[in-house]
Amino acid sequence: MKFFAVLAALALGACAPGGLASVPPSPGSAADQTVLDEQGALAAELAYKAARVAVETGVDAGIIRGASAARFAALDAQAYAALGRVRTAYRIGNARSYADALTEARSAITALLSLAGA
Repeated sequence: MKFFAVLAALALGACAPGGLASVPPSPGSAADQTVLDEQGALAAELAYKAARVAVETGVDAGIIRGASAARFAALDAQAYAALGRVRTAYRIGNARSYADALTEARSAITALLSLAGA
């Protein structure tokens, strides 16, 4: 019996002081937020793929070359890394880093699209 009391105390002690305030008011609201987060991650994935195809098409057509192609490679690496941070934050359920990663990915993807003239 003492064992369970100790485990309960440890579990409660591990909670952040404001942790209980962040509990969703209902399972439905938690599910709604999860769906929205999933849709945000999916939108970032699709936007990245579209930007990459647009720029690759420009490279293949000879419109993007030289310094622009080098800029594409740098922006592509930046967008891909930001997308990786979106995936990681979503997977671990960190809302703050997820929102920051989505903002960063959107910015990097927008820069990538601007290179393609989209």
